[in-house]
Amino acid sequence: MKNVKPVLLLVLIAIFFGAAGICYAQSAQEPASIGKAIDQKFADTSAITKLRTLGESYLDRPGSLKADMEKAMAISGKMEKLSRTLHYEQGVGESRLLLAKAYREMGQSEKGRGLAGEALAIFKKTGPLWLEAEAVIELGGTYSNQERDLPMKISLYEQGLRIYHSLGNRYKEGVLKEFIGDLYHLKQDHATALAYLDGALAIYDSIGFKRLQGAYGIIGEIYNNKGDFLQSLRYNLLAMKTGEELKDTSLLMSTIYNRVGLSYFSINADSTALFYFRKGLHYAHSNTDTGSIQLLLFNISDALRKQGAYRQALDTLMAAAAILPSTDVYDQFQFNLLALNIMMSMKKYRDGEQYFRRVLSIYESDQLSGTLVQVMRVFIAEYLQALGKYKESHPYLLSFFAAQSSNHATLLRTAQAELLSYRADSASDNTSSALIHFKNYKLLSDSLMHIMQSRQLGQLQIQFETEQKDQNIRLLIQKSQLQEASLQKEKVVRNVIIAGVFVLLVFFFLMYNRYRLRKQTNIQLEIKQEEINAQNVVLKKLLEDKEWLLKEIHHRVKNNLQVIISLLNTQSRYLDNKDALAAIRNSQHRMYAMSLIHQRLYQTDNPGKINMAWYIRELVGYMQDSFETGRRITFELDIDAVEVDVVQAAPLGLILNEAVSNAIKYAFPDNRKGIIRVSLKHKPDGDSLLSISDNGVGFDEETDITERDSLGMSLMQGLSLQLDGVFSIRNNNPGVIITVHFLCRDFTFNKTAFTTTNA
Repeated sequence: MKNVKPVLLLVLIAIFFGAAGICYAQSAQEPASIGKAIDQKFADTSAITKLRTLGESYLDRPGSLKADMEKAMAISGKMEKLSRTLHYEQGVGESRLLLAKAYREMGQSEKGRGLAGEALAIFKKTGPLWLEAEAVIELGGTYSNQERDLPMKISLYEQGLRIYHSLGNRYKEGVLKEFIGDLYHLKQDHATALAYLDGALAIYDSIGFKRLQGAYGIIGEIYNNKGDFLQSLRYNLLAMKTGEELKDTSLLMSTIYNRVGLSYFSINADSTALFYFRKGLHYAHSNTDTGSIQLLLFNISDALRKQGAYRQALDTLMAAAAILPSTDVYDQFQFNLLALNIMMSMKKYRDGEQYFRRVLSIYESDQLSGTLVQVMRVFIAEYLQALGKYKESHPYLLSFFAAQSSNHATLLRTAQAELLSYRADSASDNTSSALIHFKNYKLLSDSLMHIMQSRQLGQLQIQFETEQKDQNIRLLIQKSQLQEASLQKEKVVRNVIIAGVFVLLVFFFLMYNRYRLRKQTNIQLEIKQEEINAQNVVLKKLLEDKEWLLKEIHHRVKNNLQVIISLLNTQSRYLDNKDALAAIRNSQHRMYAMSLIHQRLYQTDNPGKINMAWYIRELVGYMQDSFETGRRITFELDIDAVEVDVVQAAPLGLILNEAVSNAIKYAFPDNRKGIIRVSLKHKPDGDSLLSISDNGVGFDEETDITERDSLGMSLMQGLSLQLDGVFSIRNNNPGVIITVHFLCRDFTFNKTAFTTTNA
């Protein structure tokens, strides 16, 4: 079975370095706000604190993403640069410490160790003590949990513990004692480990700290390693109970459930063990920790094997191996040992040979600790005996018992070794030794059976089950109360429904009565509607006749205007007076402007509206042809596509006629080239602006042209008043601009505007 101690160590590290407000006097700030501050030029040491807080925020993010670590390293560089600028040696130390943490997170402990040592040397000179403790702890964190590194790691953490004790930081002191206790546990120094863990529990109790499940779990594992199954189970169940009461859903709960499962597995309570392994797997999945998922799947596979579900056990093992590649010797050992065990249980010894050779190679490499070596010795001996090689198994069993005093194995493992030794001695005809090993095996088997049937175990199970039942009873009471409330609610709802049904019946009766009345009314209305429809048909016919007559009138008015224009044109042939000819020409143009309106009115289905884009384009085209401007004068039109009432269209057309005529006649003397711009801009609220401008010679600034006594000027001013508009004429430098600002009363506005240039 697999019990990964680094899982709890990682949890303790997270608790130690994640405690807010213990390492830093300043409160944590949001990375965004600190990042904004970095862009400014700081002038004091408070910037170092802000940068350090930002760097720590990247280190504290889930996982050890390369991008986060690189950001923390970049911030460390900013800290050092700023600190050296300010001659602030403590800041240099803080930058070194931040960089050391980043390297450790990235798995580059050697680099981190040197940087942590530099930070520690600086803090010993500059202080403060809490930073010195921080550096000591970080330096200890760069050492592994391997046997060669444990003494130095423990020494550094004990140094940090003394500093926190002197600072009176009880919480940090308790966490460090728990951490050091776990390290002594890894070192197999159980007495010292228990002393530290008891000290941690005492501190936690004094400060009211309730999250004790981690410490209980370590103590439970220590007692398991000592062979004290009952104490081990007691503390593991206590850890589980504490975590459940605190509603802990962290990865630590996965470790705790795994340990409870291991406790039951060690006494062959495989079904119970499997139940807890699966609970641990649930928490490993919810925390998306692939290492823990693989660990629990390994243990589930072994439990399934012991229950005889060999195919399922092998599939589970292969699924676990596919989750993470075997990167170190421990993972390779665990996988191959479990696979070998399944093959032996299935009696497929030849298929298991590949796994046996890998286990043997790991054993001979001497890379694993004594406890794991003991496990391998038993499995190697068991496989060799399965092949009938009893003599070859004997040295491994002798080595197991020789190392038993320093590397204590579980009762189950020791009983297995005694049974294998009995078989090896029997095969060698060493009867006396075989009998001794068989007696030892029976004693150990009886001890295991006694533990399974012991009163203490029963009391523990009863106590735990009683607490579980009490909790279930509380839940049932709550459920009963909820059901009672639900029943009361249902009763109220039922009464409301009955009342509602009665009200509905009354309502339906009233509605039926109303329906009968409405039906009679509807019959009368239908008769009236038929009369109205008949009248509508007559009115529609009258309206169509009216529209036809109106179009006919517009057509005749247009024709009459054309006749008048033709008569004026004939009359002009018999005149030689220039003023009279000019007056006739002007009258013709004005009549044409009005005739266009009537032409449009009888050609469209909307006899009351004039499309100004079409109208202005047609009128300007007529003016070009009448005055034979050719390419000398260019016309630029910018007209909104708006339809206006004929009452306003006629004045607008006459104003446009006068303005364009004057521009053609007077703006460009001596056949000059020029541009005449016509614009009609219209807003959705009806506010409109007609503008006619040219780039011609303009008029004398000292002359008030509006005071001139001319028919054209009077006509434009009068027509503007008719529109309720404001008429304006002024020099435009160059040229003249005439504007009429008016409110369009009845219009249809489209977003599409008409823009063109005519030469």
